[in-house]
Amino acid sequence: NKNVLLLEPVSFLDMIALESNCRMVMTDSGGVQKESFFFRKPCVVLRTETEWVELIENGNNVLAVQSEDRIVTACNSLLSKNDFTFPSFYGDGKAAHFICEKLISNIAS
Repeated sequence: NKNVLLLEPVSFLDMIALESNCRMVMTDSGGVQKESFFFRKPCVVLRTETEWVELIENGNNVLAVQSEDRIVTACNSLLSKNDFTFPSFYGDGKAAHFICEKLISNIAS
C-alpha cells in the first residue's frame, strides 16, 4: 500500500523526523506512543495494554490487539476522525525553567 511505510529500525533522529511528518503512527513501543502525542499524531497501539491510559481515554490512541481486522478497523477509525484534542496532560513544557528558578531562588536565600 502506497500509504503505509514499513521500515527497518531507524536512528532516533530519523524516527523523530518520521513521526513529525506522518499522518498516523502504528507502534508497539511505549515511548513512541507518547511521542506521537507530542507530535499531535493519532496512534494505533499494537498491544493489549498501555502505560499511557490517558491517551487511550482521550481518543488519540487506540489499542489494537495484534489481529489484522482490529488493526485495520483502528487505523480506519483514526484516519476518518478529524477532532483530535491534545490537552496538556504532561504540563506546559516549561518544567526546566520552573526548576531552575526554584533552584536559583533557594540557593540565593
